[in-house]
Amino acid sequence: MRTPKRLIRHLTIALLIGVSMVSISGTTSGKKYSRSGYDAGDVLTQSTRNAIYENIQQNEGTHFRKICRDLDKKAGVVQYHISILEKKGLVKSIQNGRYKCFFVTNKGRDPTQIFEEHDDLPFEQKSLRQKVIAATKRDTPKKIISYLSKNPNSCHQEIASICGVTPQAITFHCQRLQNLYLIDSYKVGRQKFYILTEDVAQIMPYLSLD
Repeated sequence: MRTPKRLIRHLTIALLIGVSMVSISGTTSGKKYSRSGYDAGDVLTQSTRNAIYENIQQNEGTHFRKICRDLDKKAGVVQYHISILEKKGLVKSIQNGRYKCFFVTNKGRDPTQIFEEHDDLPFEQKSLRQKVIAATKRDTPKKIISYLSKNPNSCHQEIASICGVTPQAITFHCQRLQNLYLIDSYKVGRQKFYILTEDVAQIMPYLSLD
């Protein structure tokens, strides 16, 4: 008895479709998943990914290369897992010059965990706090913000002396901080003075820059 050619063709197409579906979805027994196949609740069960998450949680504003050094992991491995954490909303990043600074969100935290005081800040203030942390990862901007928090209305030369850098360097860093709306400046005669913006001054009690 001869099998109709049309039937053979249909069986072949069905077989190819089945193989394609298996390749796309992966196998449960082998734990092979596509990047989009992770459920939010399962993301942190992977050991390397959880270690990256905890490193970011313990080091607010840390950058990519430091995570690699801290965990002794290759850049490609860290990049892969961070991309999953960001996609699932467990981690966010802020661009700081050439670097990205990473922060955890509240989404992946244990609801029984005692949060830090700054976790109760409104969204706008929490975002500004993270912006300040990212901007002060470099030593000189950190010294400028810290000094102005205790000594508002400080002049250009005074800040240069405290930071131990040239006036030209202070001009560069203060201009950058002004562009980020973290400090303001004003002139009295030929002398320039600096002060934290009102919004930044309000969140300083929730920052540790010493």
